[in-house]
Amino acid sequence: MSVNSLTSSINPFYASLQSNSAASSGSASSGASGLASENTFYNLLVTQLTNQDPLNPMSNSQLSSQLAQFSVANGVQAIQGSLSSLMGQINQNQGLQAASLIGKSVTTSGNQLTPNGGTSMGAYDLSSGASAVDVLIQNSAGQTLAVLPQGAQAAGMQSFSWNGADASGNALPSGTYQFSVQASGANGQSVSSTPYMAGVVSGVTLGAAGPTLELQGQQGSVPFSAVQNII
Repeated sequence: MSVNSLTSSINPFYASLQSNSAASSGSASSGASGLASENTFYNLLVTQLTNQDPLNPMSNSQLSSQLAQFSVANGVQAIQGSLSSLMGQINQNQGLQAASLIGKSVTTSGNQLTPNGGTSMGAYDLSSGASAVDVLIQNSAGQTLAVLPQGAQAAGMQSFSWNGADASGNALPSGTYQFSVQASGANGQSVSSTPYMAGVVSGVTLGAAGPTLELQGQQGSVPFSAVQNII
């Protein structure tokens, strides 16, 4: 089951709101220093009209220009308030969606495994069915430390677990390892695959940048927007 429908439509729009809000905040704050409120603007306008040179009064175009500039500045402040409110609602909705993933296995982009004394999960997406699939556990130097036979598998998302042991059954030191997938079809042809990191969601943290997920068997946390699939 894919959560791209939850994230692909929200997160790009959410990111654009963040950048637009930051830009609006900068422009609105700079404008607010010289134009604090409507009352300030109208007091300045009345003072300007009262003290203008009767022989050289303000033209209608100048007055219209000032009114238009104030209207634009006032509108920007209103838009900024609306964006802040909308961002708050999006954050809340994402928090609820992230919380619903607790206890479920999810995948994120990458091919790292961090057993650290326990079991680590991984996943991969086969482009087509394969008659034989092997998962190769490798260290940072690219040396294969263990091979996990997966047998014949159908096309699509598949998952596996690794207990952190090498080919002889000896526990490897805690740390970060990588995996690669070798898959072949019935006629011996190579079957391509896409690797994913996987883990069970054990907790959710809400922050200003959006919720982050704690995954069992993975080091650190991942942003909710990085979730690719639920398996």
